[in-house]
Amino acid sequence: MGPSHDDLGDGAREQALRGLVDRGVISAEQAVAVREALAGAKSERPRVRWSEIAGYIGGGLVLAGAFALVATSWEELTQSARIAVLAVLSVALVAGGTVMAGGPRAMTGRSHRVPTVRRRITGVLLALASVTTALAVNEFTEDGSFLVGSAVGLAVAAAGYVALPSAVGLVACWGMSAAVVGSAIDEAWPDAADGLTMGVSYLVLGLLWGLASGFGVLTHRRLGLGLGAGTALAGAQLPLSWDGESVWGYSLTLAVAVLLLGYYHWDRTGVLLVFGVLGITIAVPEMVWDITDGAIGAAAVLLLAGAVLLVASWIGIRLHRGRHPEG
Repeated sequence: MGPSHDDLGDGAREQALRGLVDRGVISAEQAVAVREALAGAKSERPRVRWSEIAGYIGGGLVLAGAFALVATSWEELTQSARIAVLAVLSVALVAGGTVMAGGPRAMTGRSHRVPTVRRRITGVLLALASVTTALAVNEFTEDGSFLVGSAVGLAVAAAGYVALPSAVGLVACWGMSAAVVGSAIDEAWPDAADGLTMGVSYLVLGLLWGLASGFGVLTHRRLGLGLGAGTALAGAQLPLSWDGESVWGYSLTLAVAVLLLGYYHWDRTGVLLVFGVLGITIAVPEMVWDITDGAIGAAAVLLLAGAVLLVASWIGIRLHRGRHPEG
């Protein structure tokens, strides 16, 4: 059996080191240091932790089975039984996430040393716990409003993210915050809520997410900026999609797009540029369509959207090169 590729590689490296020593490029002591560093790097190759992957899949199957079991008999359960099932499931998810992270002492916020795979699994479990907790509280309130449940779910998601930051945990916080805003509006104006009210509320929520991310409150800064930008743009479009109020729709969208591009000029995060260009591409054709009362036709709108996209992309490139002239 011939030598392996690794053996041939080690021999070639050893020969190269000897050649460098013979030519006086490096000393014998330096060659020893290089050899030891290469050996250490080889011994620290990342290995696939199949036990963690199996635990991830197993936990998902158990959770899916539990939901399937509950779904088949949910209508037959009493209110107390539903609350008990959801509460037990929430506690189990929190306990499972804590164990997967290595115990409560390992969940030390930003200073944690939990491996990436375990952190992702823990984030998923804690995020699911926030959902089941919200459902349990909503089942308990029994008033048709999801405000209290989503607020408690947000608290659980935020506590999990503070204890062990993860991308999934941040998405759970964002989803629960959106649920809180929507539920609060429905609670305050059950019959009078309109697209403008809802849109401005979500726009403000997106700006708050952007501020929290920009000032470093959130560990996953880029993800937070992306969630905030997307929420603000979606909120700006709500008056148009809800009430047909195109003036408010494209006006707010243009304002958000300009704000995102202006912020990108100061903070070079690509997601700001993407959503800023997207906002301009959406808003300008809407504005032209409204001003002309639809006289330009659908084909002209498509051509206009393409032209606006090209111009917005050119502006984005100019903004990028303004901070990176070599690009």
